[in-house]
Amino acid sequence: MKTLILFLLFLLPFKLWAYPNYIGHGYPSCLNCHFNPFGGGQLNDYGRAVSATLISSRTFYPKTWNEEKIAYTSGFLFRKPKQNWFRTQANYRGFTLVRNPGSSSNEDKTWITMQLDVRAVAKFGENDKFIFAGDYGKTPKPQQPIPGLTEDNFRSRNLYFGYRPNKQLGIYAGLMDKVYGIRVVEHIAFSRVVPQVTMNDQTYGVQAHFLNENWEGGVHGFVGNYSQDADLRMKGASTMWERTVAKLHRIGASFLTQKNDYSSITSYAVHGRFNIKDGSALLAELGQAKKSTDNNQDEGTSRYGLLQTSVRPWRGFYLLANVDYLKQDIQKSDYTVRWGPALQYFPIQRLEFRADIYDTRNFSSSTTNKDTWMYLLQTHIWL
Repeated sequence: MKTLILFLLFLLPFKLWAYPNYIGHGYPSCLNCHFNPFGGGQLNDYGRAVSATLISSRTFYPKTWNEEKIAYTSGFLFRKPKQNWFRTQANYRGFTLVRNPGSSSNEDKTWITMQLDVRAVAKFGENDKFIFAGDYGKTPKPQQPIPGLTEDNFRSRNLYFGYRPNKQLGIYAGLMDKVYGIRVVEHIAFSRVVPQVTMNDQTYGVQAHFLNENWEGGVHGFVGNYSQDADLRMKGASTMWERTVAKLHRIGASFLTQKNDYSSITSYAVHGRFNIKDGSALLAELGQAKKSTDNNQDEGTSRYGLLQTSVRPWRGFYLLANVDYLKQDIQKSDYTVRWGPALQYFPIQRLEFRADIYDTRNFSSSTTNKDTWMYLLQTHIWL
């Protein structure tokens, strides 16, 4: 019976959100659908229409509606997407996290509001040469208590100005994500945690984005996040470059160096995004991060790996498989593997359901550990 219940829970649906596996739909560049050329944040008008007509299922739309009519309702509050110079958006993302499911003594179930924010973009000039983008919302309270922090925070994760004189070049300044690696939505992935590029690692700085027929990349100089104390702010620079291969795929590399008053991290990675056609894709990243303290004492080098497949059997529905690898210290034999399947479902535009199962196993030559299991049931709504 427990197995059946877990199976039914696993079948619960969820939705996709402008992720890097959209290369499976023929979109290698995030600039196609986002105001931020490296992905994330608010969708542009074209991105809203793509989400409505290509990503989301049309099962629940009237059969008399064609794709043009569906796209026409993809704007804020179901309005026409083109609304002069100002764009708005609201988002909610929450999920149930269950650790050690099925355990009579150790099961832990928690509801987490991961995202609750409002976003706005103002754009001016010919071909939207100038943009100003920002958001403000709730950030979840950390699972582990932090001294002095008793309530959830409300703050911005993105607040930046952009200048794009042409399609090949863009300059952006303000609070943004660091330019590094594949920006997968799974924030617990080692490829995001180890180099410190997770959902709350935004920083103030200046980015340059370059794009031509075969190459895309960027450089980023940053001075830290001013919501942190000065001694904790990570300052540094990063760069990421990708090349289009066979018109369908992307291979690339990233480099990131950052430091505060206590430690420094130098990370580098190679990565690839591959189109398997019909909306399906394969993502892969392999990287290392070397950490040291403020007195240059070596704390070791960690190695991580990510492999994610995304298969679309039919419109609006995605089957995913994630494999995460971490070797905390490459000089030691111990390592960790986290893997599991996931389902994503977009029943209509603006609504996503997702179910993930994760099994984490620690491999050690000196100790034996039981696998740890958890599953997540996620809901995402955006307007």
